[in-house]
Amino acid sequence: MASVKFLAFADLHHYPQAFYTYAPERLAAIRGRAIAEKVDFVISLGDFSCGKSQDLLIEYAAFPMKTYHVFGNHDTDDIPLSEALKNFNMPGKGYYFFDCNDFRFIVLDNNYVEIDGRIVHFELGNYYPHPNTREILPAEQVVFLRETIASSPYPCVLFSHSSIERECDQAPGRPFRSAIINRQEIIDIIDQANEKTPGKVRMAVNGHYHRDFLRILDKVVYMDLNSASMEWINNPHDFYDKEITEKHSYAANTVIYNEPLYAVITLDSDGTMQIDGMKGTFYKNVTREMTDNPPCDRSGRPCTANVQSVKMKMFYD
Repeated sequence: MASVKFLAFADLHHYPQAFYTYAPERLAAIRGRAIAEKVDFVISLGDFSCGKSQDLLIEYAAFPMKTYHVFGNHDTDDIPLSEALKNFNMPGKGYYFFDCNDFRFIVLDNNYVEIDGRIVHFELGNYYPHPNTREILPAEQVVFLRETIASSPYPCVLFSHSSIERECDQAPGRPFRSAIINRQEIIDIIDQANEKTPGKVRMAVNGHYHRDFLRILDKVVYMDLNSASMEWINNPHDFYDKEITEKHSYAANTVIYNEPLYAVITLDSDGTMQIDGMKGTFYKNVTREMTDNPPCDRSGRPCTANVQSVKMKMFYD
């Protein structure tokens, strides 16, 4: 029986001038757990840094096991795409796949926006003025996904920054999307692959929303992985010391987790899946409920300092 174990984390947000996340210490703790668990690889599901943090990227690349990146929307905010691809050790583009222990892992890049009829990659903040046409999987990447799943001799796992599972919705007064625009096209590819070969696509894991949520749709486990560092809130609070908020411009727009959150995930070829999460706490005990912000996001998912643990066995035949 084939088995693979990996550690996944998301949204480290190393941007010291903006966020109080003490990311180097968090990354060191992640490294220690990865070594202790003897994982086969570690993957960051996006928003690792603002793109300029070469020292931390070098530390991550120096882990004693394979490390991988998924592009997040903020990873190219301050640098050109070409520089980000180089800094993040991407293979010339933000989507690719790798095989490990008789499983195939497919990394998607949904960080594209339509501007004046053209679909272009996020770069230097170009997507901010276009909230209604962002987060797209371009046509050539859709073809890549379909062909990569079809050609795989192994069960597949998908990684993305934004969610495939979350449905698009609309907030009162203005459009709001909480998922990849053409998510249904991706789901159709998954469903068609699983109809032809049951269990061909087994799991999809994303970051971005800073939430802990698990959902099973048509025997595919979709995991919304919590942030490794904090939760963003639109309305700032005044619970943190002035020293912190003056040094980190967006600290008051966050509730911070004391612990670096991540998941250790073990997959067996027989359908057994184990997610070893963790229970964390909030810095200064400041929770989202204490601030002038809704307790849940627009999908109704609350902010917690946890990653759930679960063990299950899926039967595909």
